[in-house]
Amino acid sequence: MASSVLVSLIVLLSFYGFQVDGKVDRYAFNIVENGTSVNEQVEVDVEKQTEVIRVPQHNDVDAVEILNDFEAGLSARRLPASKNCYVSKLDSSVPSPAKLKLDMDQQSTLPDKETTKTTGWSVVGFADRSALPEKILDFCGSFPIYNVEEVPLDSMNVSLHRDSDHRRKKRWSSDYWPCAFADIAKMDSCLKKVGHNAVKLFCKYFGTYSYYKAFCTQQQIQAGGNLAPGVLPGYVCSRYGIGYYVNYVGICCSPIC
Repeated sequence: MASSVLVSLIVLLSFYGFQVDGKVDRYAFNIVENGTSVNEQVEVDVEKQTEVIRVPQHNDVDAVEILNDFEAGLSARRLPASKNCYVSKLDSSVPSPAKLKLDMDQQSTLPDKETTKTTGWSVVGFADRSALPEKILDFCGSFPIYNVEEVPLDSMNVSLHRDSDHRRKKRWSSDYWPCAFADIAKMDSCLKKVGHNAVKLFCKYFGTYSYYKAFCTQQQIQAGGNLAPGVLPGYVCSRYGIGYYVNYVGICCSPIC
C-alpha cells in the first residue's frame, strides 16, 4: 500500500441534527461506505468547548470514540476493541465547536467535494494521568492511556501491514519507530547509501480507525446582501464538502534500501 493510501469509496451521506437540554448539539450521519451502512454520531458542546465523534466498527476498521477538548488543547481516541485510549495534542486544523456547529447546522445538501487524509500514530509511552483534565480521564475510563505522536506517512515510500505485536523499540528519529533494534543501524546505512527520498519503509500497525467530517467553506457576505431564510448573518457556505480521515495506530517501521 503506497504512502498516499488511496481509498476506494462509494459514499452516500445523509444527516440530521437535534439538541438535548439546550447545551449539547447532537448530529447523526448515515454513510454508506463500500456497501456498508455506517451510523456516525457527532456531539458538540460549545459551552464546555468539546466535540465527540463516535463511529462503529465497519468493514476492516475498528470502532472509535474521539474527544476533542479545546480547553485543554488535547484529543483523546478511545478504541473499545483493544481497550486502549490514546492522547495527543489537538490538531490546529480541527474546527472549533462553534465553527463545527455552524457547519453542521448550515449543511443541507449533499457535499460536492470529498477529501481523504491518512495519518499514522506512534505510541510514545504511558500518559501521566495526574496531568490530564477530568474530561479526558472520564472519557477514557478504565482503559490505559498512551501518548501518541503523528507519523508523516507521506514523507517516504511506505507500505502498511497490520500486526498484533505491540512491542516498540527506541526510535531512530523524531518521526519513526523501528520494529527491531537492528533497524536503527539499517536506517542510518540506508540514508547514507540512497538518501532520504529513496528509502522505503515497511511499516506495521496494530489498530486502525476512520471517521467522516462535513465542512463548508465560509463566504464573505457583501454589505447589504440578502440572506436566505435560516442563514446566520456573516456566515454563508459557498461550498460543501466531506473529509474522510483514516488513522493507523502503533506504527513501527523497517527500512528497505
